[in-house]
Amino acid sequence: MKKRWVRRILYSVMTLLGILICAFIWADKELNKVMGKSTKTIDISSIIKPSKILQIRNVNVLSEDCSHFIKNQNVLIKDGLILQVDENLAINKDVAIIDGTEQYLIPGLVDSHIHLKESRNDLFLYLVNGITYIREMAGQPVVLEWRKSIQKNGLGPRMFIASPPIYSESGLTGYYYSWTRKSINYSNKKDAQKAIRKIKKQGYDAIKMYGFVNPEMVKITNEIAKENNLPVIGHIPLVNLETFYQSGQKEVAHIEELTIKTIDEFGKPISKNPKKYLTFLKARSAQIAKKLKENNISVTSTVGLCESFVGQRFNLKSKLREVELKYVNPKIIEGTPLYKMGWLPGKNGYEYDGKNEPGAKKLSLTFWQTYVEAIHIMTKALVDHKVLIMAGTDANVPVSVPGFSLHNELESLSNSGMTNSQAIYSATVAPGNWMKSKTGKIKVGYHSDLVLLRKNPLEDIKNTKTIEYVFFNKYTIDKSQIKTILKAIEDANNNNRSIKIDEYLH
Repeated sequence: MKKRWVRRILYSVMTLLGILICAFIWADKELNKVMGKSTKTIDISSIIKPSKILQIRNVNVLSEDCSHFIKNQNVLIKDGLILQVDENLAINKDVAIIDGTEQYLIPGLVDSHIHLKESRNDLFLYLVNGITYIREMAGQPVVLEWRKSIQKNGLGPRMFIASPPIYSESGLTGYYYSWTRKSINYSNKKDAQKAIRKIKKQGYDAIKMYGFVNPEMVKITNEIAKENNLPVIGHIPLVNLETFYQSGQKEVAHIEELTIKTIDEFGKPISKNPKKYLTFLKARSAQIAKKLKENNISVTSTVGLCESFVGQRFNLKSKLREVELKYVNPKIIEGTPLYKMGWLPGKNGYEYDGKNEPGAKKLSLTFWQTYVEAIHIMTKALVDHKVLIMAGTDANVPVSVPGFSLHNELESLSNSGMTNSQAIYSATVAPGNWMKSKTGKIKVGYHSDLVLLRKNPLEDIKNTKTIEYVFFNKYTIDKSQIKTILKAIEDANNNNRSIKIDEYLH
């Protein structure tokens, strides 16, 4: 009898263990699926070919401060570098010629806040949108490998790669975040030193601070990062703003990080006190901007994403029709039952679930409308106080489409208090200088990362979309090739799609 009970207990334990193992395997598969790796990578090398040397003639060239165009310039490019910018450059018959008459040449654009995940076709979405440099804000080893490949063959944008996000959890909680968020966790100085040395050895360019890091680990992280000559960038961690200014962190990853802190300071529900909060913010935003400027802390924008929250929450189908959804990796937009990080109805974490008490929807709408207005107020304060702003989109977060979303972000910045000149500066000169890279300016000795536009973006910021040619490394992409690349990505996505999206296409 006793042996029978022991066998039953063992059987029950083995059954439970088997169920747990199966559940873990399923969950792990789901977490990896939504990274987008299963979508076939297109062969861009069959579409574009390198050009060793070429001239762009009679073109309007954007000045180094982005304030005006210099007329009738000739630009000589060789082996991926700008050799000459001159009004009187002689024509060489052995050189490929591109006629830039009545067109506008700007530096290749930089998206300073993106997430590639494992969606490699995104690299080409950036290029066809004139984005020749990207800053990955939550890097993984696979992205480091992609960069090595691009450095060899030139077939992709330049890449600045921040580390996986830093958390200060320990034990099972730390393991859970490492598994589900692909984060780095440490809760003491010894482990922090070990982790940051590894980050540097692996080749990451910066340390990504996440928002839930405790004050002790904030201090330790910045100290060790400084010793290893790595900038700390990302979210504002669990410290107040006064502590943050002195922390050593070099950059805030979103303008909304600043407004979130002011909501905490305000101390009342902004959904019930919207006007009082915005009055409070107008005074507080100027103080914050001054402190950021004094401490040489830059900010990436992601204004367009924040503007989308109202639409995503209350009219998601309509919002999805506004974006280039067919080019987004299907496994990213389809999401997983494990958490609401997809883009589509029922899978989108921003979408209003409608399950709360009466009146909750109206309060929620007021909150998010006030939230967006707060972003605009804070952006204007940063502009007015000359804080370094770099245009970033948080691409691959719903509904921020890789490549396309940067053009929308420039419009958002232009509508939030920037001149068109300042908006372009935030996506060219500002990040180029911040990264100490020879990009972001049309200047002799700089990389030939350039975009030829049909219309003047200083007159209308939407004209950054009027792309005729993109130049990067030793390659040139023309309008016809852009269409071919986009069609190839669309086909690859359709071949790996589990959920039809026809009703969301415009």
